[in-house]
Amino acid sequence: MPKRYEELKSLLPVSRLSIDVLLALRVLYDKPENEVKLEQEIEELSHEPSKLELEYRSEWEAYVLRELVLDLKQNTQRSPAIFIDSVLSRIESLKESCPYYKVYRQQISEATPADDTTTALFPIPWRQQLMMLLLPVTTVKPLKPAE
Repeated sequence: MPKRYEELKSLLPVSRLSIDVLLALRVLYDKPENEVKLEQEIEELSHEPSKLELEYRSEWEAYVLRELVLDLKQNTQRSPAIFIDSVLSRIESLKESCPYYKVYRQQISEATPADDTTTALFPIPWRQQLMMLLLPVTTVKPLKPAE
């Protein structure tokens, strides 16, 4: 992977996303051929809710980061603004129409400790979180065609 993409990976603040936004991105980039099945992980949370913070969150962050960078790499011909709009619109569509996301979100809320009030006290809107995450994309220079 070119150096600029490695640099971008270090700039994307996935650890600052709420679990809802991280889950939406994880669902957005989920692929049927993945070795780790998201549905299976979500199901396990009903038996072991502590896995969300102890294990799954960091795995999802790494997965989303890798997939975002790959998505950007495949769309280098588009401007960063168009790429960001594309991700935002896909997330909005997913929130409204993906039945899996709605079920997963409910299961995640049940696995989240009731005393975890940090996000309830200072909620950051989805779009603002996504923009904070994707803004570093504007620093990536597009690839030049090989001559």
